[in-house]
Amino acid sequence: GRALGVAAVQNLVGVLPGRDRTLPAILVMSHYDSVHNSPGAADDASGTAAALEIARALKASGPHLRDVIFLFTDAEEAGLLGADAFFSRDPSLSRVGLVVNIEARGDAGRAAMFQTGPGNGALIGVFGREAKGASGNSLASTVYERMPNDTDFTHAVNKGLPGLNLAFIDNQLAYHTPLSRPDHLQRGSLQHIGDQVLPTVQALANASQLPAKTENAIYSDVLGLFMIRYPPAVGWALLGIAAALVGFSAWRALAGRGATGWEIARGAAGLLLTAASAGLVLHLLGRLLMIDGVQRYYGLLTRFDFLLWGAGLLAAATGLGVATAQARGARRIIPCAIALALGGACSLVGGFDPVGLGLGLAACILAALALGFRTEVLGAWIGGMIVVLALAIAAQVLAPGATVMLTWPLLVAAVGAALVIGIGGTRDKRVAMGLTAVVGLLAILSTAQLAAWGAWTFAGVGLMEPAVLALFAMLAAPALSPLAHEFAATRWAWRAAGMMALVGLALTANAARLGGEPSRPAITQALHLADLSTGKAWRVAGLTTLDAWTRATLPDDGGSEPRQQALAPFWKNPVWMSETRVVPVASPQLTVDRAEDRLLIRLIPAPGAELVSLRVRPSAALSQPRLNGRPITLATKAGEWSSLTYHAPDPNGITLSFMTAGSGQVEIAALEHHDGWPTLAKAPPPKPADLMAFGLSDKTAVLVRGGLSW
Repeated sequence: GRALGVAAVQNLVGVLPGRDRTLPAILVMSHYDSVHNSPGAADDASGTAAALEIARALKASGPHLRDVIFLFTDAEEAGLLGADAFFSRDPSLSRVGLVVNIEARGDAGRAAMFQTGPGNGALIGVFGREAKGASGNSLASTVYERMPNDTDFTHAVNKGLPGLNLAFIDNQLAYHTPLSRPDHLQRGSLQHIGDQVLPTVQALANASQLPAKTENAIYSDVLGLFMIRYPPAVGWALLGIAAALVGFSAWRALAGRGATGWEIARGAAGLLLTAASAGLVLHLLGRLLMIDGVQRYYGLLTRFDFLLWGAGLLAAATGLGVATAQARGARRIIPCAIALALGGACSLVGGFDPVGLGLGLAACILAALALGFRTEVLGAWIGGMIVVLALAIAAQVLAPGATVMLTWPLLVAAVGAALVIGIGGTRDKRVAMGLTAVVGLLAILSTAQLAAWGAWTFAGVGLMEPAVLALFAMLAAPALSPLAHEFAATRWAWRAAGMMALVGLALTANAARLGGEPSRPAITQALHLADLSTGKAWRVAGLTTLDAWTRATLPDDGGSEPRQQALAPFWKNPVWMSETRVVPVASPQLTVDRAEDRLLIRLIPAPGAELVSLRVRPSAALSQPRLNGRPITLATKAGEWSSLTYHAPDPNGITLSFMTAGSGQVEIAALEHHDGWPTLAKAPPPKPADLMAFGLSDKTAVLVRGGLSW
């Protein structure tokens, strides 16, 4: 591509020798770097600390059968650069047979194993047996594989190595912010990740053979108590059992006239209506939250729990509303009109929204199919199970790992239905009460597990699309169907749904409030920019809106009123700028020259430079890029900027070169960052307790430009 990050990395590698050093080794990996303005206690000092404690424990209990290698990588945050160096050219790699990576994306919550290497079936068996409080599921791994996210473990996967990737992700307000301090880190999270990794690594280190690559398993922990795992073939068998139970229930219901075919069809449409309606409501919520940048994203993280509970209540209220409408045979026109109105409202916020319109239209059509006639409990129950069964079969074909979320709630609902329909009609009150208790208990357990999965999924992707919770609301519905249907027949049903919706809206409104609190501050940003090419200086803020502190800080040193301006080529969008007093700053040295047909761009950073970003815009594409004489992958395009970012640059200087052809010209811009404000600049006022520095805030940036024609 036309953007490249580089660094001179310093990985740390240690080895605990085993009794047989010819056996493939276990690699335990974490990274020791962090980002600007974040101490990195969670991401990833916690992983480093856990790895060191694991090394201590293994050494005390050893020697073990095989080597355990500990890799502490550099520059993970800069683009997995340390891991890239190890997995591309470190001689130790040839000895590695399995990789365990320890990560963090928040600083609280249970640690989960969210990604594996290829052929994980046997390895998941070891992890499930050995790990204390094993946590993870194949749904998370399936989803993560389709996301653009990367960790150091990505390089292990690309090399075809088996392994496990673990992290805790709650309280993401601490992710890459000053809150990531040891005193803010939840000790239980650190303990839990160690409790899983240490016994697993210990067992693997003593195994005569590492787990063979076998078919990927379908797996999940059950409420954090134990782990189930099985191959896809067993998944098909479980679906066969579920299909038999659903078929039995449908046959008995139809034969005994407990439900008609039309009622079952309306029940199926009702479950789809629950998914579409909840998805529509939550999608509109996401549009209203207007997550248009990092500032808004972190703003919502300040009150994330309110958002999670609010979105969950809105989904539950929608599901109860659908169940009530079906149980009472509600008219179609009002739900259909509401669906179309909400679908259209999605386009009123943030522009045309085909997803919102599609959900509104789908909800309207499904309301027309599901409503208008009373649907009794068996029709709603069986119809919903048929929908989940169809989805589970499709998932088993396309993405078997995702079926753990579908198959088990379906089995719970199917067992309950078969018991009720098979034993139904009994006049023995004790049997009836016992049956009710069993169905209720199954529903509670199924819903609790789905809530745990849903909360973890929402923590991962919910801020970008809250509608993800609609899937979990839909899957909870079949097991809850008999209870919800009974309640829906009472006069309290509509009131309960309305109250849940109001509380959900109140919680999400509270989550959407602007500003932080002393215990959960909002992010802010201000830095000094010295443009040596124009002789001017600016105070700059790259966030979307200015808080009171930033608005006061930008013009505070003899500056102008802040206004948004373009600052190409280093910011894609306009940034807040206030021209300020020029003060001395350390200056990098930029030279642009040409030797024969090779363009030479030489930059010597000023002492203390943390980061240098070079931008190159040629009049014609350049070829054969080299950095300090070594070939690199950096494409160029006529009239457009290409980017090279050098983290912790070599104080002796860097040379970027290209081959040229024919006549042409090139523009060069270099931006160098130093910690802190210039010595002679007026110091900004202290930040209030409800704000914290983010990104490159409180840095000095020095901009130089150059160019050459030939």
